[in-house]
Amino acid sequence: MTADEKEPVLNVAAVDDHPVILRGLHAYLAEHAHDITLCGVYPSVSAMLEDTLTVSVVLLDLLLPGERDVATNVRRIRATGAQVVIYTSDSRPGIVREALDAGALGLVLKSDQEERVVDAIRDAAQGKKSYSSRLAHAIVTDPRALVRLTAREREVLTLVAKGMPRRLIAKRLGISERTLPTYLERAGEKYTKASTTPAGPGELAALALEDGYIELPPDRPGQ
Repeated sequence: MTADEKEPVLNVAAVDDHPVILRGLHAYLAEHAHDITLCGVYPSVSAMLEDTLTVSVVLLDLLLPGERDVATNVRRIRATGAQVVIYTSDSRPGIVREALDAGALGLVLKSDQEERVVDAIRDAAQGKKSYSSRLAHAIVTDPRALVRLTAREREVLTLVAKGMPRRLIAKRLGISERTLPTYLERAGEKYTKASTTPAGPGELAALALEDGYIELPPDRPGQ
């Protein structure tokens, strides 16, 4: 490379509702990775898409207020042509796997060193998959990350996790009370195939909650 030639620069954006966390990364890139520029930090995917900035790689946090469907978030970013690297402190295998299945190429934990982020960005720009550490690799390869719950199974388990009686769950979902155990059995079988056998519906719901397949939203008035 001659003195007149410039090193190609990778434009990178980050979607994270805690931008303070990214200040250290911004400083590290400026000092140690001259081929990477963090040129935009956004609180949501929607905010990023409203901008006209063109980037090669997006660092995406898993859970964003108002945009909790991580698979949809990944697909919306991929539709712009940018690659996605999950950059998060969330270690739930189910939700991480959903992001990767939707098209994210890498996983970097916020507890990892900045150089791991740099490696993941460069790999993603070349279309390569990468996991930043042993823990990140363990999360991705956890057998429970391969559990695939249907939308109805998730609905049932969410209400079980909230402590709702079966009669009220059936009424809420508009299904027969006799049909309800079928969804629980199917979900339980999927966990059993992942080498974890739940002792009952309560433990099954706890596993789904722990893995990120379901969440407990705050109750609204009247619920």
